[in-house]
Amino acid sequence: MDQDNHQLLGALTGFYKTILEMINSGTGLPAVLEALCRFTEKQFPGLLCSILLLDADGKTLHHSAAPSLPEPYNRLVDGLQIGPNAGSCGTAAFRREPVIVTDIATDPLWRGVAEYALPYGLKACWSTPILSRTGSVLGTFAVYYREIRGPHDQHRNIVECATHLAGLAIERERTSADLLAAEIRYRTLVEHLPAITYIAEVGVLGRWLYVSPQIQTILGFSAEEWLANSSNWINHIHPEDRDRALSAETLFWERGGVYRAEYRMIARDNRVLWFRDDATYLRDAEREKPIMQGVLYDITEHKHLEDQLRQSLKMEAIGKLAGGVAHDFNNLLMIIHGHSERILQNVPPTDSSYKDACEIREATGRAASLTRQLLAFSRKQLLQPRILNMSTVVSEVGRMLQRLIGENIELQVVTTSSLWPVQVDQAQIEQAILNLALNARDAMPNGGKLTIEAGNEEIAEAHVGEAGYVRPGKYVVLTVTDNGVGMDSQTQSHIFEPFFTTKELGKGTGLGLASVYGTVKQSGGWISFHSKLGHGSSFRIYLPQAAGGEEPVKLETQALAQIQGSETILVVEDEDEIREITSEYLQQQGYNVLIATNGNDALEIAQRYKGLIHLTVTDVVMPELGGRELAQQLKKLRPRTKILFTSGYPEHDALGENSGLDCVLLQKPYALRTLAGKIRDVLDAPEFRGVEPNGLAARSSAK
Repeated sequence: MDQDNHQLLGALTGFYKTILEMINSGTGLPAVLEALCRFTEKQFPGLLCSILLLDADGKTLHHSAAPSLPEPYNRLVDGLQIGPNAGSCGTAAFRREPVIVTDIATDPLWRGVAEYALPYGLKACWSTPILSRTGSVLGTFAVYYREIRGPHDQHRNIVECATHLAGLAIERERTSADLLAAEIRYRTLVEHLPAITYIAEVGVLGRWLYVSPQIQTILGFSAEEWLANSSNWINHIHPEDRDRALSAETLFWERGGVYRAEYRMIARDNRVLWFRDDATYLRDAEREKPIMQGVLYDITEHKHLEDQLRQSLKMEAIGKLAGGVAHDFNNLLMIIHGHSERILQNVPPTDSSYKDACEIREATGRAASLTRQLLAFSRKQLLQPRILNMSTVVSEVGRMLQRLIGENIELQVVTTSSLWPVQVDQAQIEQAILNLALNARDAMPNGGKLTIEAGNEEIAEAHVGEAGYVRPGKYVVLTVTDNGVGMDSQTQSHIFEPFFTTKELGKGTGLGLASVYGTVKQSGGWISFHSKLGHGSSFRIYLPQAAGGEEPVKLETQALAQIQGSETILVVEDEDEIREITSEYLQQQGYNVLIATNGNDALEIAQRYKGLIHLTVTDVVMPELGGRELAQQLKKLRPRTKILFTSGYPEHDALGENSGLDCVLLQKPYALRTLAGKIRDVLDAPEFRGVEPNGLAARSSAK
């Protein structure tokens, strides 16, 4: 049950008690009925209440309470005759059953009386008869809305409670024998709440005088068992939470007011449940010891949601930090990689510097792999998703793993060709499975069994699961299970955080599971796990079903040698060394290169340059004017100019479908030959429609 329902139940219970006290204290009927209306209206914005009382003749309804309805309307319904077609209230009193009218203007029950309501904007009316203990009609409790609509369960619950209380109040005024009925109905209500209500003496070992039967279904103890031992309460509070509960008890004893505490209790079956305990003093002059009346709300699910939210916020913060580090680091790697390529171009293989440059280039590649894992965790990696059958993927990974995990580990791959299609980046999902499998291998140093399964699973209803909010739908579930050493709770709370590792220094980066987490989340799925120290671990990846059939792999047909050209390219890069290396290389390939240090500089060049600018190569993240904003302005200035984005930190939101940009993104660090090949791909792609402004295209072609 969520927090809103807890609050509603608490308010309902407290209000029930308040109304009963008003009735028992002799408060006048108009004040009681107005309080009922105002309480109901407070729970649902836009709702308007009305209570009509049936005259002694049993035929005429009279206005009694309607604090928010227009007074002229109240006068119109005062004296309404009941009957089979007398609006919502007259019909409800006549039928002795609730009448739901969702559209006053069209419902036949309102024919002849709709003109009372419509001029005041009243469009829906649900009316419930107020019955006495003997079943006779005392009046009606009506709910109005200024919109066409029907009630939901919370409406019905509140109206049922309010109608019941109104009946008690009316009978109290008309009779003097309803106190016993009020007590019985109060107990009935309390014992049907999804919470434990109680009455107990104040104090750690205070005697419990009453506990509702819900204690059986929630904690597993019968009411009789619980009441038999006054130490049951303190003994079943989790040891770590006892001080908190007792401190609240002491404060309640000293200051009075309201007892409120949150703590865990241990059920009969050893389940640990979270409760919120709200209680007040119950005045009883006949008792020597003060007593308290309270409600124990089971908030276990709410606490789990809070934990998941905290974890999500922590992971998001770490992800932003990791993504920022990856961006800056990729720019540095781009500079290192570019210089190593320039050395390799300018020195012969026999030169001693050539080998050093090769080593630098290889080290740059390994460092780039680490940044890709950081970007995976922060969900900012550049994915290339296509529709796949995961059976083929899992089988291929299984064949690869057999050579990696060692002979002392038994590998079992269980899959079927009838898996639903999913849309994922094949390389990234393969890497995710590989990371999980290698972690499993390391958790079984003395050998064991590793099982990789793929199957279909349909989730019918949305719910809160171990991995957070779970949406209904069809999923392909990949499961990687080992019977290794398992993980303790402390390790489990950190496993998806980057740089967290249980391996000894130098044997793990701590990025494997972090990148798995990011890849799965970015692919629209989620990952959950179960582990117990000494009993192994099991990870489950849920990938949503995709529409359509499996896509064939597209083979790259362009040869790297076919990368030269003579077009004009505007290079926009705020990192001096990257700009210098890139521009120099493209000039060597025959291109006419224009250089801009930032977005504003690029716009000035685009405005004053007289020729055709075929392509703009721009970094995404730049101060003052970023790549996206630059591209949007360039498209207005030069519609035929194509755009190639580069970035060490892909901003997918900025370059998404809603950006209005037809563009390509190249992630840093990249090889200069890769850049040249991508430039050739973009330039050779079909032209965009549009003409350069000011006749620039015509002058360019004339040259």
